[in-house]
Amino acid sequence: MRRLAVVILTSVMPFAAHAQTIEGFWQDAARRILFDRAAPPSYTYGRWNPLDLQQTYPAAKQIRRSDKGFELIDLLYDEEEVIKVVRADDNSIEFVRTSAFTGCSMHHSCVQQVDEMLCSLENSCRDVVDWRGEERYVRRASCARDGRRQAQGIPVKCR
Repeated sequence: MRRLAVVILTSVMPFAAHAQTIEGFWQDAARRILFDRAAPPSYTYGRWNPLDLQQTYPAAKQIRRSDKGFELIDLLYDEEEVIKVVRADDNSIEFVRTSAFTGCSMHHSCVQQVDEMLCSLENSCRDVVDWRGEERYVRRASCARDGRRQAQGIPVKCR
């Protein structure tokens, strides 16, 4: 019986440790806009908009350890988007995604909160802030690209 308990504990421990860090797959579950330079005067700011977890083009990310600390793969985008991790630790990550085509950059500052990650975002083009918002991400077992890039990005399926 004791041997069975040891086997069960050692097989569950990697999952428990993994769930306590920012490593893994994350999918956006809700978004809200806090500032939009081009918004009409009647625009409502600050309301969380829940997203369908079965959407075709989720903002899905994979965060994993690398020789240099952590790396982030944004599954919605390909090599036309350059991602630079600015800072990362076991519970947070800060990165910038820059479009090679437009030169605009989206700065992400994310903090893990158990199995949810809250990210503050700021989009800038030519040193002018165009947009600010927040996204909530939920942990997923896996996410994978499911097709070729379209206008909205690369289709992704998460489970």
